[in-house]
Amino acid sequence: MCIKTKKTKQLGMNPSTASNRLKKELLFSLAKRLKINWCYQCGAEIKTAKRMTIEHKTPWLDTFDPVGNFFSLDNVAFSHASCNYAAARVREGAPCPSTTAYRKGCRCEGCKAARREYTRNRSKVTD
Repeated sequence: MCIKTKKTKQLGMNPSTASNRLKKELLFSLAKRLKINWCYQCGAEIKTAKRMTIEHKTPWLDTFDPVGNFFSLDNVAFSHASCNYAAARVREGAPCPSTTAYRKGCRCEGCKAARREYTRNRSKVTD
């Protein structure tokens, strides 16, 4: 029996899938310990690794420096999977109310409230 088949049999899944799941759980665990498990899009706490994604704040595809923008740590944040995917579908504007819409210029009461909540949550991290 080859080693990959043996690993797949013992893990009950492809070893690459298991490795990616382990890395995501580890990253989420560290984000929780550092209290940085807050969604870039909605500002709410990300409560499980399954719901956490890494998001590019500014899209990297078709930019002048796609490799640099893809790997720039200043250009990535954590988001709920649902918020990240919804934001990717919105090309013009942003879902309202949200911190994303606020960042893009919306100043409706809902967006201002979302921004206040996000700021309040972020300030708890530094306390």
